[in-house]
Amino acid sequence: MAYSWMVAPIFVGLFALFANIILGRQVLKRGVIFIDLAMAQIAALGVLIIQLSVGHADVAFSSKLLASWVLTVPAAILLGCLERKVDQHLEALIGLLYVLAACLAVILVSHNPHGKEMISSLLNGRLLWSSPSDVLPVFCVAAALFAIQVWRGSWLTGRGFYILFAIAIPPLVMSLGVYLEFACLIIPALSVAAMKNRVMWLGAIGVGVAGGVGGFYTSLIWDFPVGPCVVLSMATAGLVYSVALSAASNMSHQKSVP
Repeated sequence: MAYSWMVAPIFVGLFALFANIILGRQVLKRGVIFIDLAMAQIAALGVLIIQLSVGHADVAFSSKLLASWVLTVPAAILLGCLERKVDQHLEALIGLLYVLAACLAVILVSHNPHGKEMISSLLNGRLLWSSPSDVLPVFCVAAALFAIQVWRGSWLTGRGFYILFAIAIPPLVMSLGVYLEFACLIIPALSVAAMKNRVMWLGAIGVGVAGGVGGFYTSLIWDFPVGPCVVLSMATAGLVYSVALSAASNMSHQKSVP
């Protein structure tokens, strides 16, 4: 089949979207928007370090995952400990972690002839080139988060959220890239922030799928990087959805007024 190679990217994208909707709702409730950028960049730094240590980018997935966790989990523990002590400045601290991780990545690859390509790959992701073996890790993250939401919801709402976030993000970043991971976390959840339960899920999934389809199409037709294309397409879908919701709400309010 001519388009059979797209099956793996589609499933990776759907499972990643599902996982990010769960995480995104908690991020918005806590007001720690930059945590995803920070953790994604820290995870990318871990991948970059292991790639540079072996001298090439073709590193086993398990090695990249462990290298990412070595950095993201301690960072999450730090944030969990500081959440109550520096509550007013927590977002600033998270932003600082992102900047520090990004600067370290730039310094590490500054003398590497393939450094630019390595960083570009980590930022833009490799969703379009996902293989069947890439589906399982993302599925496991989505399934685990769903199970936790159903049976252990306090893990998401309590201080343990940062640890869960640090464990979940690296597999997603390795497939989506830093930019697309942040977009999948924030845009669908933000578009349906005022909704609840089933309607919220339908709206968030709709925004994510519409953005994914538009981004994939743009990338394939014009040969642009898939990550940025999906980000822009998803942002457009989220904006259109939000405007439509606002218009529908205003019309309903006007009809109810005698």
